[in-house]
Amino acid sequence: MMNDPNINTSFSPKIGIFWLIMENGVPRFLTDMVSVDEGEQYGDSVTWSGHYDFWEKIRTQKKTPLVSRVPLWSEYEEWPRGRVIFNKKHNHFVVYADKKILTETGKQELTSTFSLPDNQTIFK
Repeated sequence: MMNDPNINTSFSPKIGIFWLIMENGVPRFLTDMVSVDEGEQYGDSVTWSGHYDFWEKIRTQKKTPLVSRVPLWSEYEEWPRGRVIFNKKHNHFVVYADKKILTETGKQELTSTFSLPDNQTIFK
């Protein structure tokens, strides 16, 4: 991917996928993310990773500690999930997420976790 002058990288925004999981009774985001420069071109957008592939990677990895134990006992579609992309044409980040995640707290957590700029991020 090329360096895009429209992206302010001083805050290191990320793109990728996520789930809202419960681990040891505590809700948390399980993520796979990269910088926009490391993403994959998809039309007018820059995106990263696939939910199924990442879940299976965790499920089958042999190293410990695991990023999460949740994939060992559940399926990826059981949890609310979403993705963050960068739309180059409109110069903003788009967070696509299950409506269960798009609460004010969920939006704040995702904005912080992915280092997203408030003035360049929309939620769908």
